[in-house]
Amino acid sequence: RPVGLGIMGFQDCLYELNPPYASAEAVSFADRSLEAVCYHAYWASTDLAAERGRYSSYRGSLWDKGILPIDSLDLLEEQRGGYVEVDRSTTLDWNALRSRIGEFGMRNSNCVAIAPTATISNIIGVSASIEPSFGNLSVKSNLSGEFTIVNEYLVRDLKKLGLWDDVMVMDLKHFDGSLRRIDRVPEELKALYATAF
Repeated sequence: RPVGLGIMGFQDCLYELNPPYASAEAVSFADRSLEAVCYHAYWASTDLAAERGRYSSYRGSLWDKGILPIDSLDLLEEQRGGYVEVDRSTTLDWNALRSRIGEFGMRNSNCVAIAPTATISNIIGVSASIEPSFGNLSVKSNLSGEFTIVNEYLVRDLKKLGLWDDVMVMDLKHFDGSLRRIDRVPEELKALYATAF
């Protein structure tokens, strides 16, 4: 009974909050957000286990041994003899969750995944998964045809500065949706709206 809960719209959140994707603030936001997704997914799985029972191969699993996915960093560091330098701080009560798993077990062997959500996210108008924007202006193709993707957050900010015009559209097309080489765009917007490439 594996489940792959994930997220869409991560880049959209950053546009609303204003930290660039490649910033320490964005990493902190990711840590807090995905900690919450994981924590509540695991907790919900214990609720289901209490109601319907544990998944069939639970006995002897890492969950059964009290090893949660967040503990895998410790295991990795142990195997490597160190060299895993990441922030391991948490904001939620993981001890309460560990106790609950110990009492009820888990209904699902896996709960979360970084799922590819490109087509679905395009349909609903948000960024895919946890990925940075591919481009601020791009054309996507799939079996349904071709459609243009425009970064509405960028358009909003360029309009505020009086920079959204036909020349900007042509510049974005010419530079494959990147602001990097468009001189009249302020550096803070270039950082905020940096693209995957």
